[in-house]
Amino acid sequence: MLVFSSCNKERQPQYEDFNEEDFVLVPGIVTKITRTPIYARGNWYEYNVYYAYNLKSDTILVGKEMDVDLALKEGDGFYVLVNKKDKGISFIAGPRLLPKDQKILESYLLRSKENRVRYFGVDEQ
Repeated sequence: MLVFSSCNKERQPQYEDFNEEDFVLVPGIVTKITRTPIYARGNWYEYNVYYAYNLKSDTILVGKEMDVDLALKEGDGFYVLVNKKDKGISFIAGPRLLPKDQKILESYLLRSKENRVRYFGVDEQ
């Protein structure tokens, strides 16, 4: 008798699990990037991006996305897709903020500096 078992690992929601209309586009900031070597692919790395969003609020939200294929670095502003019903569900949408959203990012960085932390709402968690 052969029995298959697997860990009951909770599956993270994917963007494809939702409708496009379920999301709103907001500015975010990269707070950390890690890289993990993928030995099966030779010299390839998996880049994991940690970010903060909801930057205009006192309640900063954080997210992460694993194996990202975007040219981002820590401190970069970019767009985040945030679920309208559950703000804890977010996905990286793309780089290059528009000027109006760049001002939100600059205001957030100023608030971080005033509070003597690298990233307001993230460093305290």
